[in-house]
Amino acid sequence: MNSEAENCETRPDFLAGGGECGARLRGLDWANTSLGRPEHWPASLKAVVRTVLGSRFPMSVYWGPELLTFYNDAFAFTAGSKHPGHLGRPAQEWWSEVWDEMSLIFDFVFTGETYYVENARYATERGHLLTESYFTHCHSPIWSEGGEVEGVLLVLTETTRQVLAERALVAMNRSQAFQLELADRMRAMDDGHAITHAATEALGGYLRAARVFYVEIDAHARTGQLVAQWSAPGQGAMPYTARIDDYSPRLLDILRSGQPFVVADVENDPRTAPHAAAYRELGIGAIVVAPLLRGGQLSCSLHIACGGPREWDRDDVATALDTVQRTWEAVERSRAEAALRLEHENSLRAEAALREADGRKDEFLAMLAHELRNPLAPISTVSDLLQRFHCDEAMVRRSAEVIGRQVRHMASLIDDLLDVSRVAHGKVAIEKAVLDMRDVVADAVEQLRPMLAERRHRFEQQLPEQAVWVEGDRKRLVQVLANLLNNAAKYTPEQGLVELLLTTRGENLTLTVNDNGVGMPPELLGRAFELFTQDERTLDRSQGGLGLGLALAKRLVEAHDGSIAAHSDGIGKGSSFIVRLPLARAAAPDAPGGGHGPVAAARSLDILLVDDNVDASDILATMLRKAGHSVRVEHDPQAALVQARLQPPQVCLLDIGLPGMDGNEVARRLRKQPENAQTVLLALTGYGQQRDRETAFRAGFDYHLVKPVDTARLTLLLQEIAQFGNWLSEHAGNN
Repeated sequence: MNSEAENCETRPDFLAGGGECGARLRGLDWANTSLGRPEHWPASLKAVVRTVLGSRFPMSVYWGPELLTFYNDAFAFTAGSKHPGHLGRPAQEWWSEVWDEMSLIFDFVFTGETYYVENARYATERGHLLTESYFTHCHSPIWSEGGEVEGVLLVLTETTRQVLAERALVAMNRSQAFQLELADRMRAMDDGHAITHAATEALGGYLRAARVFYVEIDAHARTGQLVAQWSAPGQGAMPYTARIDDYSPRLLDILRSGQPFVVADVENDPRTAPHAAAYRELGIGAIVVAPLLRGGQLSCSLHIACGGPREWDRDDVATALDTVQRTWEAVERSRAEAALRLEHENSLRAEAALREADGRKDEFLAMLAHELRNPLAPISTVSDLLQRFHCDEAMVRRSAEVIGRQVRHMASLIDDLLDVSRVAHGKVAIEKAVLDMRDVVADAVEQLRPMLAERRHRFEQQLPEQAVWVEGDRKRLVQVLANLLNNAAKYTPEQGLVELLLTTRGENLTLTVNDNGVGMPPELLGRAFELFTQDERTLDRSQGGLGLGLALAKRLVEAHDGSIAAHSDGIGKGSSFIVRLPLARAAAPDAPGGGHGPVAAARSLDILLVDDNVDASDILATMLRKAGHSVRVEHDPQAALVQARLQPPQVCLLDIGLPGMDGNEVARRLRKQPENAQTVLLALTGYGQQRDRETAFRAGFDYHLVKPVDTARLTLLLQEIAQFGNWLSEHAGNN
């Protein structure tokens, strides 16, 4: 009985319950404390202890001068390793590490005031782990019956979840605002460099970094190249290229895996510590590297660095990863848009060029029709004259001269067209030999003297006294210079000045043709050498021409590994054309003794002429008969094959453009007829391209002549055939 009574005495009602802390309070030896046995405690203390033990809120009491500590189970959860050893002990022992601050709070509350703090941060032990927690706490005075403050009541409300949620929301809103701002800035940009620079600058301010920079990575070479950077004031320069392994051998492998490289302290992180000097040189104490993979391959990385150690949080790393992805998508978008714009601009330019070329082509065709009608007019007039009137021999001769001159003019126009086409397609035959450029000048000047004299131009030339050796095609180089002189004469008023200069310097010669004519505007100067470019500068149209001379000259000069340029100070200030050609490495050998020996007397040939053009074949047959040859004419290709088999000719002149069966097919069939094995086949055609010649030779032709036929050349060729027979035809590859 006595034992039970004593136990009841040791369990005052105000200490009843209270879970673990209540049991521990009841088990303490209070008799040896300044408070004494619990039953003798002041009523105010008993009341507040009863309240604390019965509450589910974290609460504690600090009583008396020593601030002896009481708390409940809810408060013990926040106490960590200090529980239960500090139950009943002075508060200074509990708060020893922050007593300077806590003593001020207790002193303040003992003045009768309440001390209240929201969302205070604490490091609490939970599951043997130190975690960050937040509490709102209120320190209130405990009054005695006499109106004095005898203790302090601390009530805690944990706000960790709310604080972290609010912080996450703020961080999310801030991150979203940053990303929106960055997206808006990048959307307005169309240059990749500007986009990456804007991203580094924005990210540096957002994360309060010391440096932010982009690096393009060559994973094979294990090197990085700086492509954009932002640095806070006072930061030094970054290297343009660097070896990645100089900053950590593991860095490249981590980035290749698509994972970020996060270092809070480069001096103490085992991955970077051996290379801390390299980081110190750049003023970097902590760094985040976010990789960008394209097609599974590492292409670049974004680096965010601070000057000292820094604990990077998940938001920092996530922002870096998101920014590198968004930025490079914007860069690729800008590049794609730039490519589309360029393609569109090129398309517009091409369309404009096509329209311009089409317009120039129309102008050219109109000019071509005009130039071809010019020689046809006198030919038509002479033809009408000879048909309607009886003409004496002198009139016939004059008429023949007119026809011959106009035909040669038409042939020259057509040759220009064919030459331009051949050269433009790289099919012109350039037969190079070592030449004295002074001889080329002499030939070209000789061609143009009549025109220069007719327009009463003053012509001056300056040539070196020594030979100027060049390796080239004499005929083509004469053609180039003649075109330039013709151009100068045509666009210079009568009694003007045309000047020709030949100089050498180093390994090149320079040929300059100057005039004081009408000059060229800048817009024409830029396209003077283009096809179908015809200017309206001519003082008159008496000289004719198609305006192809400069285009042909440019292509022929380039075929000789040279260059040609035009210069003019403007309208009315004349023009200059400058040709540069490489000098020959050696002088030409002495020419062998001249002469081809006497030409054998002409022999009569049996000729079969096949042409569906009755007028042309009759005129040519008449000319051949006048030259002493026996000529048979056929207009139908099938009849010609029969005629050739029954009465094999020595020479067969075949038009290519025959009806029903072209001349090439006729030639192939003739070659299959044994009777015509020795017949010399000569093509007469309006098709003068190199491929046309090659087709004719493959069909079995021995010679290829382009209409209108140069009768003098044809006569000489027939004389050679009559003299040398089949031997000549076997060596006729270049005719």
